[in-house]
Amino acid sequence: MKKNDQYLNLRNRHPNFQQFIDFNHSESQRVREQYHCHLNVAYGVDPLQAIDIFPAKTPNSPILIFIHGGYWRALDKSSYSFVAEPFIKHNFAVFVINYRLIPQVNLSELMQDVTFAVNWIKNQAQTYNGNSDAITISGHSAGGHLALMLYLLNPELRPHIKAICSISGLFDLKPIQQSYLNETLQLDDATVTTYSPINQDLSIVHCPFLLSVGLGETELFIVQSLDLYEQNQENKLINYLGIKDLNHYQIIHELGREDSPLTQFILKEGKN
Repeated sequence: MKKNDQYLNLRNRHPNFQQFIDFNHSESQRVREQYHCHLNVAYGVDPLQAIDIFPAKTPNSPILIFIHGGYWRALDKSSYSFVAEPFIKHNFAVFVINYRLIPQVNLSELMQDVTFAVNWIKNQAQTYNGNSDAITISGHSAGGHLALMLYLLNPELRPHIKAICSISGLFDLKPIQQSYLNETLQLDDATVTTYSPINQDLSIVHCPFLLSVGLGETELFIVQSLDLYEQNQENKLINYLGIKDLNHYQIIHELGREDSPLTQFILKEGKN
């Protein structure tokens, strides 16, 4: 066992993990059946280059883009439709994106997919009653990393982004490289340096940015968000929120609840 495996192998840590996954599936199916949506809308030629879209009811509505996790190598947008429900009720246009996974692509190509998807959404926003100048980017776990990296790597997109909500994100890839995950991810030193937000200058973040993590998660996940926050406290737009008792599987359910601090952050900051 490598030194970080105990903090990253969450299925070993939570033998009941299937219950959380089943909940995600069933709630997402309910939301897709209950609300008007367009499924598997292509933004590229690969089957994984696709988006599930929940249009807003009226034109020029704010947009929420959600990026799923899975350590950049697993999971699918279809398990995360449930995050859309409270935002649909508040007349957001919601876009839940897929991207090609490692090892089909490397992390740089995966990041290109996310960037291409967000540009596609910006360009097609009016079709789904969205306002391309009122975009919130959110993601869970690896998706929390991708949400922030999208902002950092794409200056032309920054003026369109009203807020970032990273949920249990991974911001220092060195511990990932030093774990069982790297057998699949194959992260080299250059990739770790380039794609670790902990190495970046976050003074360029000019929109509200919430770093949230469950205080029932492993120490590694808590430290990843806390370290990034503490390193960038001079930027008053960056805030940290530790949510008591929640583990890595539970915290994402907060985004499906209207009264949660994560949902309330996006509803407040994401309005145009």
